[in-house]
Amino acid sequence: MKHIVGWISVVLLVVTLASIWILTEQNVEQTSSLSESTARAVEGRAADVRPDAAQESQAGDAAGGAGSKATVAHSDPLAPVRLWMGVNIRRVAHTVEFFFVGLFASATAACLGECLPCARFRYVVALLFCAVCSVGDQVHKIFVPGRHFDMIDLGFDAAGYIAAMLLVLLAAVLVQRATCPIGAHARRR
Repeated sequence: MKHIVGWISVVLLVVTLASIWILTEQNVEQTSSLSESTARAVEGRAADVRPDAAQESQAGDAAGGAGSKATVAHSDPLAPVRLWMGVNIRRVAHTVEFFFVGLFASATAACLGECLPCARFRYVVALLFCAVCSVGDQVHKIFVPGRHFDMIDLGFDAAGYIAAMLLVLLAAVLVQRATCPIGAHARRR
């Protein structure tokens, strides 16, 4: 079963990396359009989500009162988060993309890592693999018209793949503890 999960992780890792490649190939207009439409969906703009909310918002704007804007913001407690995500949608997208790269790379390391000559360092190898993919994505942007290498994106990528790797490491430790015979924990020390 462990090997099946490992090979499924390999396939999903390849699909994820291919998807990132395709997204990076987009020119400035295409990526901006995708970001704007995603931002609208994330922000939950009134006109896109609820027609009645759009009318309420327009009525509040017509009244010009600051209180009406506070009521709209107050009715949605996640409004500030959505606004931040809408503005930073590309940064958030990097974190999400590389979360999946880290998830599948570390799942592969967990399930198939003992086959490697450096099995002891399999998670370090997975981490380095994710970092190389992140830098490779930024280098790829240099060759796409209108796009550029962005150091800040590397940090957002790292946040994604490190978070995923920590989750997989935690799951691996929990599975190992759960499948370890009773009393074996004490003998290891």
